[in-house]
Amino acid sequence: MAKKKAQHALHIKSHTHGSSNEISFSVLDAAREARDAEERDRREAAGAGRVPLFTLGRGKKPRATPARSQSIVIPESAAPTRSSASSFASAAVAEVDRRAFRIVPVVVVVCVLLALALTLGQTLISMRTQQQGFRSSLNDNISVITSCDETLIPFDELVMAQYDRKRLSPSAAGQHAPSFEDLSEGYRRVVADIAPSRAQLEESLAAIESMRPTLADNNAEEAAHQAVTAARARLNMLDAGVAIIEQSLMATEAFLDCQGGWRAVINADAAAREATALLREMSEANVRASMEESDEAVTQLNDARELFTKAQGAYPGLDLDSFIAYVEKRLEAQQAALASDQAYLDRDKEALAEENDRYNALEAEAAALAQDLGDDPDQRVANRFYESIEDQVTVYEAERLKAGNADTFLRDYLGKSVQ
Repeated sequence: MAKKKAQHALHIKSHTHGSSNEISFSVLDAAREARDAEERDRREAAGAGRVPLFTLGRGKKPRATPARSQSIVIPESAAPTRSSASSFASAAVAEVDRRAFRIVPVVVVVCVLLALALTLGQTLISMRTQQQGFRSSLNDNISVITSCDETLIPFDELVMAQYDRKRLSPSAAGQHAPSFEDLSEGYRRVVADIAPSRAQLEESLAAIESMRPTLADNNAEEAAHQAVTAARARLNMLDAGVAIIEQSLMATEAFLDCQGGWRAVINADAAAREATALLREMSEANVRASMEESDEAVTQLNDARELFTKAQGAYPGLDLDSFIAYVEKRLEAQQAALASDQAYLDRDKEALAEENDRYNALEAEAAALAQDLGDDPDQRVANRFYESIEDQVTVYEAERLKAGNADTFLRDYLGKSVQ
């Protein structure tokens, strides 16, 4: 029934001017237009992305002030189209931000690693260049050390010759006897070259010691250690060798003086014996000949005493007092012999007998002193010399061995470093 009424209401007659049906049509038309206007406004607001402040009627100008019933206040939740677009945009931006946030640290890390790699590479190149410079300097200083052998080899030969026990021996006589002049000349030659060689060794030693902490290569570091050993060994050899040569110079001079003094003693003894033999047949001629022999004995004994005294003074620690005492006793005996001969010529029998007895007593005392002389004076010098240089020889030989071992390593190192 209601449905029928509704359908009946929609069937409007065509001639209804001024009737109630006409009024109803106008009202419905106005309501529809209002609804359509609101829908258009809503679509325009949605299309423009904003909510319009004013609702415009069809064919009418906008009012200056919207009516209360036309005011539209829509909360944020009431604009689904705008909210959805903003949320999508925000989500997209957030996703981009998250991706950017993940990318930026990776880029930073890559840049940092590249910078570190570049710095490390430059540092390694710099260190390698620096190490090459150190090794080159090390090789140069090693070459300086080995070049000093041009001076040290003749020096070494001279030193070793000094402590050869065959050099200072009683059998070293004649052309085999040591020559003080030759030794002095040889020493002057090597000393002239020792000073610059020592300076070069000290400079190279200081340079190598200063660079040792900076060497990173184990082989180069060992080479520096061996180079320091080689330089120090050579310097120690110079010190010990010079001490040996200086001792040898004093000993050689004393040795030669003692040899000369002992020959003078032997010559004096021969002259004294000849003087005694001439008196077996007493005659003025024999007595005068005996006096000549005794004078010769005195001359020889004076020379011997002078030489022994010189040797003892020139070589500290050398004790020749017993030889000097013996010579002086023989001198007194020969002086008594001369006095006895002169008494014979003077025909003074009392003086002759007195001086003859004194001579015999002095010769007996001299013979007693001779028993305590022991080794010949030149052998005493040799013994004193070898005892005095014993420590220096030990040092010299040890340093010589160190230098040789270090040189063996350095020759191998320089050979490899050149290749």
